[in-house]
Amino acid sequence: MSKRNSYEIIGKILYRVREKEATYAELERNLSTGHRTIKTNCKLLERLGQVKIKRNEKHPANGREAYTVSLTEEGLKSSKNFEKKNNYESKP
Repeated sequence: MSKRNSYEIIGKILYRVREKEATYAELERNLSTGHRTIKTNCKLLERLGQVKIKRNEKHPANGREAYTVSLTEEGLKSSKNFEKKNNYESKP
């Protein structure tokens, strides 16, 4: 398996949070990508105004601190454009 580039990972993050907001851990599992990569790319997307990252004091499942990623209006437009350019199927 070849290494994925940031462009592909960012596209998959946008595609995934378009369906439903997700925590870093959920994104890790869904995209089969490490925590640091998810966190770095989400922070980049937040700086670009594509997503909003919300800090939760307690995660409902384990009671620890968690971060939830959700899509902004600008991010919704970008995810649709990204999907058209890359011909994503219904699954990321």
